[in-house]
Amino acid sequence: MNDKGSFGPRLVGTSGSLFQGSLLEGSRRGSPKVEDDVHRQQSRSHANTFGEFNYFKSAQWSPDGTTILTSSADNTLRSFILPIDLLDPTPTPQSLSPYASHQLPEPGYATAFHGSFDLQNPSSTLFLASLRDLPIRLLSPFSQSVVASYPLVSPTTERYIAPHSLLFSLENPNHFFTGSESLVSTFDINRVGQGPFSRSPTTPSRRNRGGVRSEVGMKGIVSALAMSCEGLLAAGTFSRWIGLYDGHGHGGTIGIFQVKGDGLESEDADTGNGTTQLIWSSCGRYLCVVERESNGIGVWDVRGTGKRLSWLRGRTAQTKQRLGVDILGSDIWAGGTDGIVRIWEGLGMAEGVVSPSGQFYAHDDAVSSTGFHPCGSVLATCSGQRHFSTAYEKHDIRKGGNENESESDGDEHSSHCNSHLPDASPSSSDSSASSPFDNSLKVWAW
Repeated sequence: MNDKGSFGPRLVGTSGSLFQGSLLEGSRRGSPKVEDDVHRQQSRSHANTFGEFNYFKSAQWSPDGTTILTSSADNTLRSFILPIDLLDPTPTPQSLSPYASHQLPEPGYATAFHGSFDLQNPSSTLFLASLRDLPIRLLSPFSQSVVASYPLVSPTTERYIAPHSLLFSLENPNHFFTGSESLVSTFDINRVGQGPFSRSPTTPSRRNRGGVRSEVGMKGIVSALAMSCEGLLAAGTFSRWIGLYDGHGHGGTIGIFQVKGDGLESEDADTGNGTTQLIWSSCGRYLCVVERESNGIGVWDVRGTGKRLSWLRGRTAQTKQRLGVDILGSDIWAGGTDGIVRIWEGLGMAEGVVSPSGQFYAHDDAVSSTGFHPCGSVLATCSGQRHFSTAYEKHDIRKGGNENESESDGDEHSSHCNSHLPDASPSSSDSSASSPFDNSLKVWAW
């Protein structure tokens, strides 16, 4: 890909303003398969959050590339089965609406598609969801009921543990990993209603070996998991530690390191407040570490020097929200809070501080997820962040909605809103003129 700075993809599909509005309003739209009793349940659960606006938290492609699974602030998982003519030339982008919606009783922490997901085989169309204070759920776009559940219980308090990360095994498609407080657990999807068959604590061992206490380990919530093509499992924590485990996650500890600057000459190279995503290069040599409240992405040479090779700066992600990143070939694609998707070419080919080589304007709000179709050339993005009705009203005032109100509320407005609206020109998308915030799913093609 050349000259990305002047290059822009074609918008082929968008949800537009379908999910704009408050949490309660957004959860009621585009959900034809949700039962009335679920509506009553969500009405009670969102009774105190009517003033907060809905937003997309993540978007994930199915392995067969037919479905996009999204998670939103209204505690709803939506399955968008894309039309087969989506890439056909049309004067305007096609409208995207969910085929099915799952209203969750509690906030969801993580989702993961089954590795054998195939829309032509409905029995394989499965995905996992981790919910607060509840067992892990196995769900399907073709069923409103829970297909199966898998409890992860604390041995000391007997309370359910909600994993912050989920990952299906590449070695055995029926096994999946979960990351929780100082623990990586392994489940068998066929053992319905049962807990993990393997628990691997990540904390330092308390046993003395030859009179010397072992201190190899890391503490903290395991917030990200990723498997390399060579079967090396990487686990990252909110406490900024990374652990590497061989044998497709069932072997020993290869190494543990802390995310830090390593002397790179960049004022923000040491910033970050916890790992939110890990991405392996296709060759399995380089590991990209994505953190919250960080304007860059760290790249580690795992098979070579074992140290940080480069820092991809300019991400614009000073937020506690997870902003998803993806890799296409040797290029890293990441969205920022300014609505811009940036590209860094040649992963592993440059050392030190690396600036983005291209960008395009995708949304009128924070780009919460950036993900490529399994075959490439098609990109899905979603947007949004926490906004409240007070911020909405003040935005209308500055737009001239109430001439009697004062315009000196800028500082107060900032205290209610995580970030200001971007100053760049919006893309040629189907945005809602009635809302100052962009809460949408978009699909792009080249």
